[in-house]
Amino acid sequence: MSTILKVDDINVYYGSIHAIKGISFEVNEGEIVTLIGANGAGKSTTLNTISGLLHSKTGHIEFMGEPLNHVPSHKVVSKGLALVPEGRRIFLQMSVQENLDMGAFSRRGGNIDADMERVFEQFPRLKERRKQVAGTLSGGEQQMLAMGRALMSNPKLLMLDEPSMGLAPILVEQI
Repeated sequence: MSTILKVDDINVYYGSIHAIKGISFEVNEGEIVTLIGANGAGKSTTLNTISGLLHSKTGHIEFMGEPLNHVPSHKVVSKGLALVPEGRRIFLQMSVQENLDMGAFSRRGGNIDADMERVFEQFPRLKERRKQVAGTLSGGEQQMLAMGRALMSNPKLLMLDEPSMGLAPILVEQI
């Protein structure tokens, strides 16, 4: 198995608050890795730093053999790394279809229509509601949409931040 993501000694600050202190880990191709910790432990900060939304003062982040430390977040997505953020962050005024289209915005080539059908196979509820305004979906449907949107970028690595937060147990199992 080859290493797809390597995080080495990152330190992230919010002003004078040292939020992430020297975290290092690797994710190999085909692995499922979970960050576990109490509220405020830095799980979301770690994912946001990897995806380019925050920056580490020290250390090194490498994805697919390329450094990510100073790569803007929109370029990180085009390199094949997608984040489903905590709180979903879908485009509330856009339709389900438009949200999914936005997930494929940074792609070049590939069969976007086939990937859209794959998302609809994984989340049939989204296909039923493809023309519906996203802000009118239930919490579980919005979470499915956030995941579907990330999958539309055709990522090599998908990071999920709190994917089951606030959802009914039956929806957690489905997601």
